[in-house]
This record gives sequence, C-alpha cells and structure tokens, in this order.
Amino acid sequence: MSDENGIRIGAFVFTSRYEGQTADEVLARGVATAQAAEAAGFDDVWVTEHHFVPFGVNPSALIFAGYLLGRTAAVRVGTAVTVLPLHSPVHVAEQAALLDHLSGGRFDLGVGRAQPVVDYEVIGRGVEYWRRGLSEALDLTLAALAGPVSADSDLYRFREVTPEPGPAAGRHTPVYVAANSPASVELAAARGLPMLLFFDKDPATKAGMIAEHARLAAAAGHPANGYAHGMALFTHVADDSEEARRVMRRAAGEFVLANERYQPLLDVPRRVDPATPRERIVDGLTESALATHPVGPPEVCVERLVGQIRESGARRVLCQVEVSGEHDSVLANVKRLGEEVLPEVRRRLAE
Repeated sequence: MSDENGIRIGAFVFTSRYEGQTADEVLARGVATAQAAEAAGFDDVWVTEHHFVPFGVNPSALIFAGYLLGRTAAVRVGTAVTVLPLHSPVHVAEQAALLDHLSGGRFDLGVGRAQPVVDYEVIGRGVEYWRRGLSEALDLTLAALAGPVSADSDLYRFREVTPEPGPAAGRHTPVYVAANSPASVELAAARGLPMLLFFDKDPATKAGMIAEHARLAAAAGHPANGYAHGMALFTHVADDSEEARRVMRRAAGEFVLANERYQPLLDVPRRVDPATPRERIVDGLTESALATHPVGPPEVCVERLVGQIRESGARRVLCQVEVSGEHDSVLANVKRLGEEVLPEVRRRLAE
C-alpha cells in the first residue's frame, strides 16, 4: 500500500530474455511477476517497450500494460516507457485513455524517445522523429488526452479531431517523461510533468536533475515541487554478497550482449562503448550496481532503498526485480522483497 509520505514502490517488469529462454517463458514470467508483486504488497507494476533485441521481448508497452491491468486488481500499471515518437501520439493518447477507463484509473503513461536505432526506420517515420519529434509528440498526446487536437507542422499535420473515449470524469491519466539529458529534464519541467530516471544515474545525479527540474518548472509557471518523480533500480534479495555478485554479473552480461545487437541510425554516444573489451564492461556494470543498488542481503536492500529515496528525492521507485532471469528465482525475490524489505523500508521512511 502507498504510504502517507507519498512514496510508491513498484516492480519493473523488463521481460528480459536470457540465453536459452523462449519468448513464451519470458512473457509468462512477466505476467507471474506482476501478479506476485501485487500479492507481495508492491504499489505499482511498470513495463517496457523494446524492438529487435533479445533483452526485452515485449514490443508494446501499452498492450502488455493493458493485459496486466486485466490480470491484477489493485496495483497501478505504467509504461516505462512507450517510445512516443515511434507511434501516432494521438493514437497513444486514445489507448492511454482507454486503459484508464477500463482499469478504473490505474494506468500511468510514461513516454520517451529511446535510442536512434533501426526502430525509427522500421516502425517509425524516420530518424528525424528521434531528433526533434518528442516535444511535439508529447504536446499532441497531452492535448489528445484532454480533448480536441489538431496539428500543422512538417512532422505532424492533420485536421481537428476529438479522440475517444476521452478523459474520465474527475481524473486525468498521469504522464511521465523519461529524462536522461538536460534537454529531457527541461522538456518535462516546461510541461509541468514528472520525470522517470533510470539505472545509470547515482543518487546525487538524480537529486541534481530533480533540483534542476524544480528550477525550470517554476520558471515556466508551474509548481516547483510536488512531482512524483520515479527512478529505476536493480533490486534483488540475496543470501550473501557472492550470490548478489553472481546474479548481477549475469544480468550485466546479457545487457552488454543485447546492446551489441542495436542497429544505430546516428553516430551518437552509445550506452556501451563497443571499443571496450566486453569483460571489462560487464565487470564495471556489475560493480557499479552492487555499490549503489539494492542488490544483496535484506538489510543491504533496505539501506539502499531508503538511501536512494532520501538522497535523490524521487517518490516512485521502479524495482527491476527480474535480475536473476529465472522464473522461480524472480518470484522468490518478489516474495522476499514483500516480506523482508518493503515493510522495513516503509517503516523507516515514515519516521
């Protein structure tokens, strides 16, 4: 259950396919993880969107979110993220409104632009939509969530329409913006929207981004504070540090292999430098995660979660609970988090 201090802790279902696993197995694990998270007392479930790489076999965050909303009863379900410039922003708004109506207001829409990869060639309308399409797509989505919308630019041009089913009476669909750069922080702040921050940011960096968001939001005429910014963290309860390192290193290895399969359309900084030896990258990612993320024995997970929340200022946590990559281990992790970690985290945060 959500706390009086506004902190919400969610399970981030990444649908990551590790070596030897089928898509059926991965997706079944994702559904089971979401249901286990609800039973364990998590507040939210978040899902991703990936194309053409094995590390995330879910190509539609909106469809998967809708399915999970139908298989759960109380948790909120959000997208982290829907890759907005790949899709028609008005259609995204229609689907988000539909999920809001069908779920009784349990849906959150997280949006971003991801990487400038082949997705924009195959699914989208070209890399120019990655370069400069997010802000306009976001504005069209927000307008379509509220009522009539039209567009007249070189990227989007259509006559006025009124999307259906439209907003539900007395509420709106929450929208979050993935923020990985100063420009995306500015975009979220200028629209008065909360941010989603991801795994590569340490608590101090996240605190700085949230402070900058407050400054820019106030300058744009929005409230400076009160945003439920979210952050993603690797989260796994282990019996000892060696188990934690083994689990995290396997996840890091799969992540690096998946990144090698991305097909970029632009020469931009990569998440993983292809010139660096693979083992060095895996070791670096492993040690970095073990130093700051809630991966380890229960007391380590508690300390890290409380510390990350307090230092960063984020109010929603997206716990990547599928780090081990194995069905039974993932479900056991969710259960242990619900029994051994989350109650103590909430107790400390309420002090």
